[in-house]
Amino acid sequence: MIAKHRIVVLCTAILGAVLLFTSCGGEIISGLNLLEPTGGEQVLLPVSLFWTKVENASGYAVEVDTTANFASPVVSVEVSDTTYTISSLNTLKYYWQVFALDGNGRMNDFSDLDSFVVSGAAYPRNLLTRIQVLEDPQSIDITPNGAEIWVNHWGQYDTLVYVISTATNQVTHPIPVTNVGDNELRITSDGSFAYYCGVWNMDSAGILEISTSSYTQTRMLGFLEGSPPVKVGPEGYGVALTQANDIIYATHMATAGDGCITKFDVSSGAMIDSVLLPWIMDVDLNHAETKLYAVNQSDDIFYELDPTTMTVNRQLSVGNGPEIILITPDDEYAFISHLNDDVYVVDLSSFTKVTQFDPDIGEFGMAFTPDENYLFLCDDGSDYISVYDVNDPTNPTMVEKLEFPDAGSFTELVFNPDGSRAYVVESHGYIYVLGK
Repeated sequence: MIAKHRIVVLCTAILGAVLLFTSCGGEIISGLNLLEPTGGEQVLLPVSLFWTKVENASGYAVEVDTTANFASPVVSVEVSDTTYTISSLNTLKYYWQVFALDGNGRMNDFSDLDSFVVSGAAYPRNLLTRIQVLEDPQSIDITPNGAEIWVNHWGQYDTLVYVISTATNQVTHPIPVTNVGDNELRITSDGSFAYYCGVWNMDSAGILEISTSSYTQTRMLGFLEGSPPVKVGPEGYGVALTQANDIIYATHMATAGDGCITKFDVSSGAMIDSVLLPWIMDVDLNHAETKLYAVNQSDDIFYELDPTTMTVNRQLSVGNGPEIILITPDDEYAFISHLNDDVYVVDLSSFTKVTQFDPDIGEFGMAFTPDENYLFLCDDGSDYISVYDVNDPTNPTMVEKLEFPDAGSFTELVFNPDGSRAYVVESHGYIYVLGK
């Protein structure tokens, strides 16, 4: 570790800042100084460190730590130039120092330490990296501890779910599954299973259950039709899971008489109830699990249902082509994105529209930052992600549009638990990792 050379470094410091050191690599003249950032100045990511050149140095060792004793550096690298750029740090104060290396890689000169503060933004907005997945990623979720993100894919032969470590941004488990699907993937509140509606194996469809411990598909839950009977659904986009993971609600997106919302008992895997409703795109439970909400994409209707009896309580006409429902954490409002219209905000107490706003994009996936101050909207048609201040849900105000010129379109995103990272599904086969 770099710190083990501290005794040598301190001895050289006593001899003065202009002593000459002789080594097999030639003479090194001391006098290494940090140029910027210094003095605890506030910086945004990425941050570039600069220092003075040392004559005959073969390279430099750079340390960055949150403490001045450098006991556990968060950055410890050797470089050949007099600058080093860091793209990923938390919003904290950091100390840094640099060592000059001789021809044998030994440390023969060191700087004084200095500091800077990463102020960052209020939400993840900087592209840190891109993680390559398959060609058509669709939906994404994150484990409750924030350690893994899970991604499913849409394509007849893309029968893999990718598991990615958030520590390394590397795919750790490509999980073979029986059915693909451009449908919502959700992980249970205890992190034990992932579910989504799988289709397109030409024989059957249903809710795929994948174990997060064994990284294998364990079951497919569906209703039976035909002779011999096969599982033919549900095959819609949305799924909603109870906190206890005892009930799953899922959509079967079809015409009147066939379209429905299904209710499955997780323990037995059996469908225990359903309600006939055509073209249901998404379903979502409120956080109290006393109400179930759904959108009819064809007839432009927003429904409130009793999840116990699976009956419709209220319905409301909304904009053209409603797609995704997002319930505020206090269960007071629903945000509804649309295929061909504005985002609608519905007061769930009065069941009336309180406002609508136009992000000027084809909005699809939505997510609140963990502090509940901002709403991120994915554009399913261009390279934008819109950010809105939603401290007052009845009056969302645009903060900025994040544009990524090399991107295709975005479908869905999740935040890690502390809100320092956002993981966004991009149509060309990448997960964009955004940081503060």
